[in-house]
Amino acid sequence: MVCRRHPNSLENTTFVCSFTIPRSTYTTLFSLLSFRLSLPTMSKPLSYQSTRCVLQYFDPTERFFLTSRCPIIKPFEKSIPLRLKDLKFTSDSIVLNDLRFRLHVTVSMIRCGRGEVLSTTCSYSVKITKEDQRMMSGERTIAHCTTRIQIPKNKALEKLACILLGGRNTVYAEKMQIQYGHPEDIEWPANFQVVMDMLHSQHHPFEYVLPIVSDASSLEYLESQFSNKEPFDNELVKRAERLFISKIDESCYPKLSSLRNKETSSLYSSLPKEVIISIVKNWIEGGRQIGTFFEIRYDENDEEGEEDLMDTLKNRFEGRYAPKLSDRDPNRLCVSLSSSSNIVIFHKGIVLYLKVEAVRK
Repeated sequence: MVCRRHPNSLENTTFVCSFTIPRSTYTTLFSLLSFRLSLPTMSKPLSYQSTRCVLQYFDPTERFFLTSRCPIIKPFEKSIPLRLKDLKFTSDSIVLNDLRFRLHVTVSMIRCGRGEVLSTTCSYSVKITKEDQRMMSGERTIAHCTTRIQIPKNKALEKLACILLGGRNTVYAEKMQIQYGHPEDIEWPANFQVVMDMLHSQHHPFEYVLPIVSDASSLEYLESQFSNKEPFDNELVKRAERLFISKIDESCYPKLSSLRNKETSSLYSSLPKEVIISIVKNWIEGGRQIGTFFEIRYDENDEEGEEDLMDTLKNRFEGRYAPKLSDRDPNRLCVSLSSSSNIVIFHKGIVLYLKVEAVRK
């Protein structure tokens, strides 16, 4: 297979990757497509449009092998939506479902006569592996890129992303992950966006990820860092059913009281008592649906000399403690929200839980 650089790549030079695909792959590949259907079931080959429909719902791994084997498919393959269960960006690789494209570094050193290193050069190639639990490593190598390029690692990752994902019409992913170590100083391929159900970006700010999140994403789950207030006003954040804030700047605390996501979690650092009080106050004034849940980190040791938070909430909002079912149960403070619902507040260790429950009759 020959993969040429997408025209939007940052480099001016052409980048060519030659992958060596084992011949044993081919028979498995074509048996999965209707190209290999017998004559009684298929009287003529698939049309152009039929091929597009087949490829859109074809297994992404086999689709990669197919485009490697069939040059006629390459010109239009990227115009066909790519559907993935898992799209993952790591410190040195891109993973499409169970297919990993990993940068392989080769270090060359020039030494002087006494053995001292005068200069070091890093060049990168690509190794392709497939998940395989039968192997001790959990994966097996299926192809190598035979071309090495001498560029910085971040530029090599940019080129890899451009080859695999740049120029695509649409990418659908059930889950997209941006893992620890993925550099923030690389640029995404031009016009690249993903329609996703879940976003895991625990170690990166939402502002960095936002350019590649399609407005059509349902975002049932969103996990990210928030370093300023603006992202909380984004419709994608508001739309997320489950919002997990992995890190938050203090300047964003006022935004927490206005969140209306079904489930919210903020466990990175202990929130000040006044922030928690403002959240409860906003819930009472603005109302929340039954089932709304907020998980907050609150360490009482950070508030030495202060009145107990639960007592403060009880006194300020005229709450009452619910009867305990056992001695091991935490105190459950009930604050009236409406005639049909209460805000139930309870504290376990360093985690404070707020939940809207229906009034028991």
